Amino acid sequence: MHSERSTAESRLTICTTCADGQGQALLEAVENEALARDLPLAIHGQACMAACKQSCTAALQGPGKHSYLFGQLQPDDACVDALLDVAAQHAEPGHGLLAWDRRPERLKAGLVARLPPLG
Repeated sequence: MHSERSTAESRLTICTTCADGQGQALLEAVENEALARDLPLAIHGQACMAACKQSCTAALQGPGKHSYLFGQLQPDDACVDALLDVAAQHAEPGHGLLAWDRRPERLKAGLVARLPPLG
């Protein structure tokens, strides 16, 4: 399953080759929950995001927004909820900065990188 329904300005990309199938399981869980919640979020799978020591990994990107790479994720309800919550925050108008106090607890420790917007 590959979700292309997006009116939001953010894209969530999940590594599909992480941790012997755990990444693919995370992608499917996030896609299913986004559909259940009827969230307009672009969700994509990507083979190897080159953060293998941090697996499972997911990235948030958007035009004119900061990009984030999160690691140490699991295909469980807590991670799925956290990824969908932070993706909604990232899609809000602005530069995509995720305030520490609004970031889901599950994603505070797993931040691998934050990159500034291009331009």
